[in-house]
Amino acid sequence: MLDYFTFNTLITPYIIGYVYFIGAVIIPIIIFSFYQKSKFKITSTKLSIYILLGFSILEIFWRIFCEFFMVYFKIFLSLQN
Repeated sequence: MLDYFTFNTLITPYIIGYVYFIGAVIIPIIIFSFYQKSKFKITSTKLSIYILLGFSILEIFWRIFCEFFMVYFKIFLSLQN
């Protein structure tokens, strides 16, 4: 417990997996609500393409972002040993 309070033990590497899954669920909700509230006149076909494209791009960037931190902490933990 002392390692936890002196920051010798990191908890973030264990939390990042959960953060990724939470973000992977929230991103589609945000995209869908954004397109619902937009003032543009978009046909249903274009809307489907935009939602799919936006979802794909944001999910890929979200995955890259989380993987970057996982690699960073794994490097840190391997250097610590």
